[in-house]
Amino acid sequence: MKKILLLCIFLSTIFANQRLIVLDPASIETLFMLESGDKIVGMAHLQHSKIYPEDKTKEIQSVGSFSHPSIEKIVSLKPSLVILSSYSLNLEESLKNYGIKSLYLKADNLDDINDNIKTLASIVGKEKEGQILMQNFKNNLEELSKNPINKSAIYLFSSNPLMAFSDNSLMADILRLLGIKNLTPKSDIKRPIISNELILKTNPDMLILGIASDNINELIEKNSLLKNVNAVKNKQIFYNEDTRILLRLSPKIIDRIKEFKNRLENL
Repeated sequence: MKKILLLCIFLSTIFANQRLIVLDPASIETLFMLESGDKIVGMAHLQHSKIYPEDKTKEIQSVGSFSHPSIEKIVSLKPSLVILSSYSLNLEESLKNYGIKSLYLKADNLDDINDNIKTLASIVGKEKEGQILMQNFKNNLEELSKNPINKSAIYLFSSNPLMAFSDNSLMADILRLLGIKNLTPKSDIKRPIISNELILKTNPDMLILGIASDNINELIEKNSLLKNVNAVKNKQIFYNEDTRILLRLSPKIIDRIKEFKNRLENL
């Protein structure tokens, strides 16, 4: 019993002393949902969107932007661990030279969320809370899959050149969850260049625009073939200004997918 008590004290000391710098917005949100936001001593900030919970994340010290974090600021905060994003993987070697551990969590599809919750929960000693969060996430996914939209779509990332989210991307995962068939083929590139002809041939029920594709009228003017596509003829085309945050792979994605589904159902 005494050994178990000492072990618990030892582990609680380790977890209490965690000093995390988080360069990945999804991990920040997940840590707060694990009631461990107090372990974050520094974070990368975004230009285009806020990070949940905004009232708390805005108070955390910045170590630079999401795409250009400062190694000097990171080192000065003496972190026990730096959680990297895909944009900051180049820092891994520099951090190693300073004796600072780093971690990158894969975020390619919806299934990765549970793995990342489990990993982060283990780091901060919140395994029980992690199990609850994972179960809630699973239940919410099942709820979202009910009442499928039963349409086809192409989700454009860019208008010039025409680029769309491939069928093996996170966005395709989201569309499938909602009962929408993504007509952009699978590709080694998550956002391949496509042609007018492909859109015309596949003839999607919906065209969704996001990020670097934000002007519906300009898209149609520059790609006259699109006037013959069902989505355009039936006015089933819209710009989703929340595309960036929709792709943030934390459990908060549930709320964002719900909002996205509601917008699609009310086109």
